Amino acid sequence: MNVSVSVANEKVFTYGVIRELMRWIESNPHRRITVDDCAEKTGYSKWYLQRYFHAVTGKTLAAFCREKRLVSSARMLVEDNVTIEYVAVQHGFSSHDTFHKTFVRHYGMTPGEFRQKCRQ
Repeated sequence: MNVSVSVANEKVFTYGVIRELMRWIESNPHRRITVDDCAEKTGYSKWYLQRYFHAVTGKTLAAFCREKRLVSSARMLVEDNVTIEYVAVQHGFSSHDTFHKTFVRHYGMTPGEFRQKCRQ
């Protein structure tokens, strides 16, 4: 058996697993998905999965999950007439304060400022 062919097949398979995992994360922005959830979904150990996810995407798995939740929450802030606390809870943040701090780190402004700016 040609070793380079089996290595190439393994990479194609693993890229497919990463691609499917990314789709699953993107389709569940309202759920707080953990690395453990992802490892269970793929069948890989969380250590291997995190290393391989970073190698393929250039992002950590946790950062990718957080980013997808923040993008969805930002969309909800602009499109829906609900409280910021409701948006935080709907996207799996443990508290308004945690959501606020995470949002500011990602977008450089508070959720309220973001909503106001985008609605103008």
